[in-house]
Amino acid sequence: MAAVFVSGPAEDHLPTVRSLRRAHGDVAVLVGGPSPVAYGVLAAEGVTIVAAPTIGDLLVQAREAGAGHVLAVWPPTAFPASALTPALALLDDQLSVATVSFLTNAGGLLSFPHLGHPVAHQPEGLDEDAVTTRLRRTRPDQLPAPVAFADGPAVLLSGSALSAVGDPVDDAGVSPYAVFADFSLRARRRGFVNVVDPSTYVARLFDGSGWDVPATQADRRWLEDRHPFLAGAEKEMSGPESPLAVVHATARSKVFGVRILLDGSCLGRREMGTQVQTVALIKALAASDDVDRVAVSLATDVPAYAAAAMAHPKVDARRAPLADSSAFGGADVVHRPFQPDGHLDVDAWRAVGRRTVLTVLDLISYRSAAYHPSVEAWLAYRRTLAAAVGRVDAVVTPSLDVAHQIRTERLPVTSDRLVTSTLGMDHLGGNEAATIPPALLERGYAAGRFLLVMGANYAHKNRDIARLTQIELLRRGVDLALVVAGAGVPFGSSRATEAGVASGGEVFVLPDMKAEERNWLLRHASLVLYPTSAEGFGLVPSEAARFGTPTVFVPTGPLGELYRDLPVTARDWSARALADAAECLLADPAVARAQVTAVIAAGAAYTWDAAAAGLVAVYRSILSLPARREPAHG
Repeated sequence: MAAVFVSGPAEDHLPTVRSLRRAHGDVAVLVGGPSPVAYGVLAAEGVTIVAAPTIGDLLVQAREAGAGHVLAVWPPTAFPASALTPALALLDDQLSVATVSFLTNAGGLLSFPHLGHPVAHQPEGLDEDAVTTRLRRTRPDQLPAPVAFADGPAVLLSGSALSAVGDPVDDAGVSPYAVFADFSLRARRRGFVNVVDPSTYVARLFDGSGWDVPATQADRRWLEDRHPFLAGAEKEMSGPESPLAVVHATARSKVFGVRILLDGSCLGRREMGTQVQTVALIKALAASDDVDRVAVSLATDVPAYAAAAMAHPKVDARRAPLADSSAFGGADVVHRPFQPDGHLDVDAWRAVGRRTVLTVLDLISYRSAAYHPSVEAWLAYRRTLAAAVGRVDAVVTPSLDVAHQIRTERLPVTSDRLVTSTLGMDHLGGNEAATIPPALLERGYAAGRFLLVMGANYAHKNRDIARLTQIELLRRGVDLALVVAGAGVPFGSSRATEAGVASGGEVFVLPDMKAEERNWLLRHASLVLYPTSAEGFGLVPSEAARFGTPTVFVPTGPLGELYRDLPVTARDWSARALADAAECLLADPAVARAQVTAVIAAGAAYTWDAAAAGLVAVYRSILSLPARREPAHG
């Protein structure tokens, strides 16, 4: 039963009654107040009108009429469709819940979207249905949050609590807000729980009814006399990491979009794999309806290849440190979306964002000292990575394989904070502008068949094995040049082993190239060799396939996870096995086309829009959890 207390013009409550009827057609509505003869305008709505000088008296009459759970409403209030469905389900499931309050524009500490600051207007012009739809349409669903006492223009009281605590105590000198705060505090003292339903928004209406202060000084004195611990209860509810604050922040992100601050310090002169995926992610997040804004912390001016992404109206890219709160203001989430490479000041991140996220693309540098200038530097890197993983609110991996490696290494992140959110594969379409690399022309190359190897000369990329594969193909009478495209690295490189490979065949090494040159290579290669033995995701086969070029690789780790059921893969990393696979594709154009088709089909689900949606789900999930303050254990 809904008990609507009328203390002002009866017509102001027409939206209250009508929205309740629309939301729950079978709800019985009891209307009462000190002047029942003036409520005739509500009689046509099918309500029962009674004389009730106080709201407490109205609740007594509702109980005498056989009501179990009672929705108490006093100021004019508009309810969304199925307003009480989640709350009633909660009361049926948990008899220990005494009261359920709702998010509202004017609900004291429960006020939304500004916690603790009631406002007369609706958030950004959205009505109660629009706000509630946004709260309920997105995942993850939020658990109700415990609050010390009920607040707002409407409170659902459970029949079980009424049976134990008794009816609300009324006093003509205090407001209904105080009456129900008192009831819920008395219920709490008996072990019951008061909660707020974060999936439902009700609108406190002010048309013709004026602005009232929910809690008067008389209310407060009356409540303090009855509950000496009131100030502590208020402090409990209003803390920055209270359950109420947590659900409030998550609700805000659902209604208005997530406010994101990304570490864009990797965006420099060179456009390599990390830069490609970071820019693609920024574009996709900015395009998402679930994102309010994307701030990007840059170490340099915006590079040309990122200019279009940074021009989006939602993107605020600045040359400033990630932890500069004066530059970026507040954020829901601070995220470094690429591999950590040094000390990460997570405490400074927390100064600008409610939650922190770190992407770990792979554990290659964590596992190998060869990728560092010294053993001491390697051990320091391991400590830094482990400390960051243990302190951020979520660790994101691009593949299940990387998540498995993190668990294998016993890094200090709990299962609920370790999330796989895949990257996209649709940043290239195959029709992009292309230019032959000048370095090829300078070497006298004009046209011909060539194998292409993409990637920096890290040892795990196995560029030396690619050269051995070229020699093996030459031995079999397959004459192709080898183009090796990718930057040189100072530590952990394959430069020495590449130089040690016996000469044979034409080899072009391109340490630096522009996007248009990369496109030309991918489009004109006869075959891409991708002999990597350690990877976090593996974009190269998909990028090549977009330009119609097949790739040979060993289906290890995420490559086997992403690209399933291909016509041709190499059985191992021997030059013979790689050459066998290459010959299959080079000798039969139909098989090569089937390889390209299979790779594109395997990557069809991996779009950057889907990647952005996956990250938004991660962001909202951690916003609904308490902040990580200490390193995890185990």
